[in-house]
Amino acid sequence: MQTSTGICLLAVLLMGYGPAKGQHWLGVASGNYAGTNALYQQPAQAADSRYRLYVNLAGFDSYVHTNYMRYAAPFSLLSLLTNTVPARYRNARGQLVFPYGYLPETLNGRPKRLFMGGEVRGPGVLINLAGGRMGLGLTSRVRVGMNARRVDEPTARFMRNGVPLEAILPATIYDNQSGAVNVNGYGELAATFGYVLQEEGEQFWKLGITAKRLIGLYNTHLIIDDASHQLVRDRGVPNMLALNIRSAEATYGYTTEGAFSRARLTPGWLLGRQSAGGGWGLDLGVVYEYRPEARRYRYTDRGEQRYDGSKNKYQYRVSVALTDIGAIQYRNPAYVNRYDVNATNRRLTRYMFVGVSGLDGYLSTIDKTLGLTQDKRQTSFWSALPTALNVNVDYKVQENVYVNATWIQGVMPANSVGFYTPSVLAVTPRYETRWAEIAMPVSLQGNYTNLTFGLAARLGPVYMGTDHLPGLLSIGKPRGANLYAGAFIPLFRPGPKNPNECYEPGKWRLFRR
Repeated sequence: MQTSTGICLLAVLLMGYGPAKGQHWLGVASGNYAGTNALYQQPAQAADSRYRLYVNLAGFDSYVHTNYMRYAAPFSLLSLLTNTVPARYRNARGQLVFPYGYLPETLNGRPKRLFMGGEVRGPGVLINLAGGRMGLGLTSRVRVGMNARRVDEPTARFMRNGVPLEAILPATIYDNQSGAVNVNGYGELAATFGYVLQEEGEQFWKLGITAKRLIGLYNTHLIIDDASHQLVRDRGVPNMLALNIRSAEATYGYTTEGAFSRARLTPGWLLGRQSAGGGWGLDLGVVYEYRPEARRYRYTDRGEQRYDGSKNKYQYRVSVALTDIGAIQYRNPAYVNRYDVNATNRRLTRYMFVGVSGLDGYLSTIDKTLGLTQDKRQTSFWSALPTALNVNVDYKVQENVYVNATWIQGVMPANSVGFYTPSVLAVTPRYETRWAEIAMPVSLQGNYTNLTFGLAARLGPVYMGTDHLPGLLSIGKPRGANLYAGAFIPLFRPGPKNPNECYEPGKWRLFRR
């Protein structure tokens, strides 16, 4: 099945806005010095951390992937993001000139998809408790994302630039269409607790749980159950396209601009009903480590047997987590709109939006086009979190050298209302020490369709990386790109006061007093 009319409607709405941001932080999330960044994929990492205290100052991530267009501008995406594009690509007023030719289409008759998302990770801490047997993490972040899947190629072309009618002749009627488009933004306050379940000899187990308070900032969705549409000649603009909605049965909902423009850090917004929506979320995780030389790290302190918390001890580590279980209920009538759509013989053109300003203006135009009136309006709907299965295997090749395998599989149905993050499979070799780390993830991104590689580094209290280096540097004609960076304050766990207290091979006594 291919996504139908609704994709086009919402895409036109979005054309006036810049891309959203986000992805998986593959280059920094799986290391032993990831701090709070590890908790988003595996809450059990709160326990037995290499840090006594880790303070996250700030972090951000941005991500986009599509199989429809490629980036072919004569300057890199990095220069575009940093506003360092050379003057020869700007007009006399210094404004960037970016023609459609810089984003060439892939025309193969196959359905198109687009994933964009990202987040800002705000202040957070990870605290070591009970000598490492327990850990407490307190984190905050804002996430945004947009996804469109199974868009038929002619509709994708209409969404992009209103191609001439001759470019898609003969015109085709698309019947029995279904699919979903979602745009989301929400804030999150979370508390993570990790606990070491077993720490004996070669076997090590720990568990973790994260509880999240969710604050809904924005949502627009269009879920198509059944629709029929056709691209026809635009009566108002010669040789251009219009979208003829023959019939459409759908669920359509959105929040108005005030939902995010009036957001405040007050109890009423965070825990009450002043925000557009609110809800709760949960992460669950378990970690196993095989430690064939665990006795090397044992020592006694005041008569108590302990392990050196400043060292990694495993030959390999296996972790499994289910993250982002939960949903947000949008129910504030001041901001929330929901409609059951049953439209017939409606026509939409790109030029209906010329002169329209503001998000509410776009939404109002769509309402009128679909024949939606106040008597059909509802003021409540649910938006699911991007629930995903996270499986991670980390293998120690030699001292300070590891190879990591990560599998993140999204489990939300394609027609669900809510946030969505694409699945990924990655292998990441890395070199890590306390104060420095470098990693190079090689991954299948965008639901296992885009093979790419990245580069990430941590130096002292800062880190920066990308999981899609070709996209950032415009190597070839990439279909996606991402970038993440952040800063933190580390306070590492100390080792034994006397280094001779740890077990040394060849000696009979395991402990020294």
